[in-house]
Amino acid sequence: MQHPMGGWEWIPHSEILDARLELEDSNYPEIRLFDVPLFPSPEPVENLSGGRWEKPSPESLAGFSAPAWFFAKKLHRDLNIPIGIIHSSWGGTSILTWSNEQTLQDFADSLPQLESDLRYFPQTWSNQVQAAKEYHRIRRNKLSHPDPEIKRQMLAPGYSAVGWKDLDLFDDTMEHGQVLWMKHQVNLNQELATTDLTLQLGFLNRQSHVYWNGQELGYFQYPAPVNIRVPAAWVKKGINEIASRLSNPWGGANFYGAPEEYVLADSSGNFQLSLASGWKGINNQEPIPPAKPFYVNEPSFLFNGMISPLIPYGIKGFIWDQGGADARRPELYAQLFQRLIRDWRAYWKNDKLPFLFVQNTGTYSSHEFEKRTFVRSPLREAQATALELPHTGMVVSVDIGDPYDVHPKNKQEFGRRLALQALEKVYGRDIEADGPYYGSHQVKGDTVVVKVKDPGQQFVLDCTGESCGFELAGSDEVFYPAKAVLQGDDILVYSDEVARPRAIRYAWGDYPLAGVSNQENLPMAPFRVDISD
Repeated sequence: MQHPMGGWEWIPHSEILDARLELEDSNYPEIRLFDVPLFPSPEPVENLSGGRWEKPSPESLAGFSAPAWFFAKKLHRDLNIPIGIIHSSWGGTSILTWSNEQTLQDFADSLPQLESDLRYFPQTWSNQVQAAKEYHRIRRNKLSHPDPEIKRQMLAPGYSAVGWKDLDLFDDTMEHGQVLWMKHQVNLNQELATTDLTLQLGFLNRQSHVYWNGQELGYFQYPAPVNIRVPAAWVKKGINEIASRLSNPWGGANFYGAPEEYVLADSSGNFQLSLASGWKGINNQEPIPPAKPFYVNEPSFLFNGMISPLIPYGIKGFIWDQGGADARRPELYAQLFQRLIRDWRAYWKNDKLPFLFVQNTGTYSSHEFEKRTFVRSPLREAQATALELPHTGMVVSVDIGDPYDVHPKNKQEFGRRLALQALEKVYGRDIEADGPYYGSHQVKGDTVVVKVKDPGQQFVLDCTGESCGFELAGSDEVFYPAKAVLQGDDILVYSDEVARPRAIRYAWGDYPLAGVSNQENLPMAPFRVDISD
């Protein structure tokens, strides 16, 4: 849940939606914020390494968890009571690092080697951690933000620096450094210099700043397609230069997409220029320090340093948004997640502490949108098993993700839905906090009749034909898109391709269709079910 209101300093343009207005809306004297310092530790610690309670302000909120803030603000407004939020998170981390050591020992046969070769000296560990964090921060900033002097040289007209080489975007054998500058010159006539143009550059992996005649057009993160308007005022008769700075924290910069996805065109369709060739590139103008460990994903380290010192501080409950880092081990995650909930309640000596969590949202994992991937669906299924435990609540978020970003910026809605869970399940408000859930089914010929758990909600199908997100499979186990219609409290699902349904699923895939909700605009939860005779 670590998306800060003002974004991450090492990810350009990562602030949340309407960040400036949201930061200004901070005058809530009965809300208090506590940011737990980022501190991994090999051993459980009793005292925090820093932090203090603060009033909300543009300054204190800029680095604070956006969903946690919107959660707190809605609770305060609706309940008219003071609210305190303790924020303890670190983005991109595994559930292993938030679990205690004893639990992980119980799962040792299912986990990679847990023993660490780190030499732990309590007297110097804090300095070691701070040095590692600062090294990581500097490295990520160097990757994400061009050095000002290098940027000036790279964007100077022509190829002033020595070392520019012909660049073949589609030669997979070519290796590029972690930072690659690339350039292309286009010669435009007077007529084109008076009109807006559209620039497409396929998919530049992984972070890319795109420039036109030295001015930045936009910033993109893979797998977002580079498709951007070039204002007429920026276009001139004669030579125009397109430039891009690519960086990749996890390897060499590279390119995806078909040659026809690299093009410059006008809005009328009369002009179209291929940009699939003619590029020059230059590597290693900005040397990047090698990656070094900074301990955040060491098993139990964040539990030891960022949860243990909070025990047994008086709290009302937990809100949780994590899982993407564990998407490829859903069966294990299901067990670890339930164990973590029970463990944390035991540490606070209260087995009724509410645990409200966000189910993994929707996002693409690659630019090949036509090739559906299903990594996140089993994870969502694993997360939903935590509802078997009492005093839990799940926010379904598959409908509000960003197809190109694992960190969607509409955090207001994530916080609102978490607050709805709390209002209903913790504070007893008579409201609707959940959308429909699969309850059971009947098969009538070629139609599957889906019955929900709690009949009586007014369904909304924000879809037509086969766009609702339902799929059916027959004995060949191949899923086909299915049509859905409402009949009272039931949803009738059928497909012309499946005469005898043997399985049904809904909202399945990393970024699936999800067209069913209730009258409160809360989505139906994803599910899959095998159908027996």
